[in-house]
Order: sequence, then C-alpha cells, then structure tokens
Amino acid sequence: MPLCIKCNREVCFPCVRGTTHEGPRKIVVAADHQLLQRACFQRIAIATAALTEELSLSRRHIPDWIADVIYAHEGEIIWAHGGPFIVSDTAIDDAFNNDGSFRWLSSFVRFAEEPPKQAPQYRVITRLRLIELAFQIARPDTARHFRR
Repeated sequence: MPLCIKCNREVCFPCVRGTTHEGPRKIVVAADHQLLQRACFQRIAIATAALTEELSLSRRHIPDWIADVIYAHEGEIIWAHGGPFIVSDTAIDDAFNNDGSFRWLSSFVRFAEEPPKQAPQYRVITRLRLIELAFQIARPDTARHFRR
C-alpha cells in the first residue's frame, strides 16, 4: 500500500487534495514574472513557514516533502504555453546547488514575518518554482493565493 504524502499513513487512497474521481489535475507551472514578484515570494514564504509548523518539518525535510509531493503526482505538469514541464531526478538538489544543509530555506521562511525589500533574485527562481509546484499539487487551496 502507498503512503499518504500528507499524513504519512499507509492507505489505499492518499488524502492529498487535488485529485478527483476523474483522475489527477493538470498542473500549470508558474511563469518567471509571477514568481519574481515580491508579493508572490512572500506568500510562498508564509505558506512554507505554516507548513513547517503544521508538519513539524525542519529545513532539511522541506525538500523531502517537495520531492514526495512532486514525484508522487500522477497528473500532467505543463508550462503556461502547454509544453510539458519535466522534473528530473536531481531537480531539487540542483535547484539548491547540492547544499545538503538547505540554509537558504531558513532565510526564506523569515520573509513570512518580514516582507522582502526587493524582488527575489533570478537565481532562486527554480527553488521558488519547485516549492510553488509542490503547493499546487498538495495544497491547491493555499497555492491559488500565490499569484494574485
């Protein structure tokens, strides 16, 4: 039996929101200009901070959650133009520059309390995209507020 990526129980049908009786949803990946907005950046930080509190995740376990959610998704993930979005086996490690300590995530969740003074740098866009994608899959009701 599979493990639920939300509650980690062994179940017949995982309790991840976002699947319907018709099958998994099609996920559209956020565009660069959306992820580079300060408001979007802070909303993702707020959601990530809340997730770490709710699931008692350390910064080193957030990437594990991201991987569990993304790789367990059976639906299609596409770019806004309709092309497929491919998540490689090393996408998360590559996005975080193979930094096993994931210190950037500690700094990132601080923006939940203190708004960023400038837009995020382009070099972190892949990290933001993967975090936002995981929220779209596992918590679409939260993710729908990111790009407002």
